Amino acid sequence: MNKNSLEDALWVFNHSNPNIIPSYVVSGIMPANILGIKKLIYLPNNDPKKTLDFYRPKKIIVSKVFHNSVLTFVEQARKEGVKVISIFDDWNFDRHSKTDNTLINLSLAKVSDLIVVKTQAASEVLKKNTNFNSIVIPDMTRFKVAPASWKIDTPPRLIWFGMQSNHDSLIQQLTAIDNLKFKTKLKIVTNYSNELKLILNNKYKKIELEIIEWHPNFNIEISNSNIVIIPYPKDKERLVKSSNRIIDSMNLGRFVVLSDVKQFSEFRNFSYFGNIAQGVDWAVNNKNKIEHLVRSAQQYVKEKYSQEVVSKMWQKIIEEI
Repeated sequence: MNKNSLEDALWVFNHSNPNIIPSYVVSGIMPANILGIKKLIYLPNNDPKKTLDFYRPKKIIVSKVFHNSVLTFVEQARKEGVKVISIFDDWNFDRHSKTDNTLINLSLAKVSDLIVVKTQAASEVLKKNTNFNSIVIPDMTRFKVAPASWKIDTPPRLIWFGMQSNHDSLIQQLTAIDNLKFKTKLKIVTNYSNELKLILNNKYKKIELEIIEWHPNFNIEISNSNIVIIPYPKDKERLVKSSNRIIDSMNLGRFVVLSDVKQFSEFRNFSYFGNIAQGVDWAVNNKNKIEHLVRSAQQYVKEKYSQEVVSKMWQKIIEEI
């Protein structure tokens, strides 16, 4: 490791509580900690010149932007000869989407020396809409590897975890799951859990729901389940999402039922890749075929998405810029 090239780097976050932002954790806080890179939370009331004078970085890595003040900071950094690496999450170029951030992202991209996105699909979308090139560095696994399990209980214990922005993708699947021939237990781990309870409680006959508030040790909830369901609508918003929920589930040794979306086709051979309810039904009726899928998925994720592998990708681009 070129120690000096990392000592003069600064990882910049711009949310007051970065630990609650999943992408900040797995593509910011964790790699920064592993590589020993200094971290900064830059908020609207901060002075860009004083901040730069204090840290004196030669390189900054700018995580997902939430406010325009970051642009002022980056522009000042560029004036002082600082190299800028910008990370773009969920840049879908859909003006109807609640997660699109094109106005601020475009301004930042124009003053960046290097652009990082999470998936090849996101890179292609960015190139198509802006003609900017980008480097793909995926999210890393959040947790240590857990013992694999291919047991399917009766009724099967399902889990869905994610943020409120993906509630619609889950709700769309529940009627079909409720129409299966057998009962299921479904645990939902999310933010705004009370709102979701009001929408879903007492609505389904054969799904036993347990809805709990998101917490940082949600890996425990995954490890106590049999099947992770990860539905993705085929829309612009989900096309540029990272694979973090998929890789965490596989790393924790659980069977994954995943929608057949092109951006995640690499996981086709390690999951049930298709209709969510049909995947749950398949798992219940093909228990003897699950062990191979779970074991091979866990190995695949270890080789491509482990903390060691992904942190080396970050180290390489930071050293070379």
